[in-house]
Amino acid sequence: MPVEKDDADSTAALARQWRLESGIGFLLRLLEAKYDGLYQSVTRQTDITPRQFGVLMALLQQGPMTPSALAERISCDRNTLSEMLKRMTARRLISKKSHPGDRRSIQVQITAKGTSALMAVVPAAARLQDLMLAPLSHDDRAHFLRCMLLIAKSAPTDPSA
Repeated sequence: MPVEKDDADSTAALARQWRLESGIGFLLRLLEAKYDGLYQSVTRQTDITPRQFGVLMALLQQGPMTPSALAERISCDRNTLSEMLKRMTARRLISKKSHPGDRRSIQVQITAKGTSALMAVVPAAARLQDLMLAPLSHDDRAHFLRCMLLIAKSAPTDPSA
């Protein structure tokens, strides 16, 4: 289907005016790259990835959970979580047991080894948060985090609208 000249002209004008530094995708990738680099240097370990940190923290704070509840809690798709749980089980950071209320289901729980590994990373994770937010005032930090959470937890919208 041919593109109309007016559409092509307006698209070209939009492209010329676009600023990467104002694009959310560009900024999110910059933040993620900065976070990943700092995570490795500040935690000085490679045993627990940032996502695994989230799994262990959720299990520590909320106790045993079904994989579905855990996926929802950490906002992770079930397939990705399933693979991560396999690796974490093999490393004995978590264990799986039958769900007491539904024998067809399982629950995931943190192990003593997982708790120990998590506790070794928690102080560095707190320091990392402070480092990432250092350019912002105390009030701006809270506002920035609220805005990020609002965007992350908002219901998906129809991209064709």
